[in-house]
Amino acid sequence: MNLDNTRILADFCLHSEVAQLYGVFREKDGFSERANIIINIINENQKVIFVKVYEISQLPDLTEIFEALKKE
Repeated sequence: MNLDNTRILADFCLHSEVAQLYGVFREKDGFSERANIIINIINENQKVIFVKVYEISQLPDLTEIFEALKKE
């Protein structure tokens, strides 16, 4: 896979603005869901191509992330 132009974001800041923007911030707990959101950005157009929220105790399955990237 050509991942040269890939940016990875982890939203661990106090206000979790990105997590709030994508609806995965747990207001009651003060932190975000364990979630993966893949956004394809082409010429400043943004398209969400994958969203999955996991149980907090569950590690995300990287295979499904790679499969979603291959489809794009």
